Amino acid sequence: MISSGLLAQCKHYFWSPAGRQCLFVLLVLVTSALAVIFAAHATRARYANLQSEQHVSDNLDSEYEKLLLEHSVWAGYNRVDQLARETLQMRSPDQTNLLIVRPEIVSLDDPEAVL
Repeated sequence: MISSGLLAQCKHYFWSPAGRQCLFVLLVLVTSALAVIFAAHATRARYANLQSEQHVSDNLDSEYEKLLLEHSVWAGYNRVDQLARETLQMRSPDQTNLLIVRPEIVSLDDPEAVL
């Protein structure tokens, strides 16, 4: 049991200015410790979320690369040529139907040639 004299001394100490300062420091210390615990928990939760989002991003990058490869295969010259020949019955023109057009050299000094 706590003697009444000791209880009176504690009561007197905690009501003194030094005792109030000690209680205030203790309150600040507990508050700071709780803030550190909360910040550490929030940091761990956000880091776990970041890791999962990076995993999703890596998967999307991989899928995008596969789609680019598939697009280049579907748009390849040989495939387009084959579809044009089979589906549209297109063919290369004969030599008699070819016309070669050579560009004419235009002088910039001639105002009518520029128009």
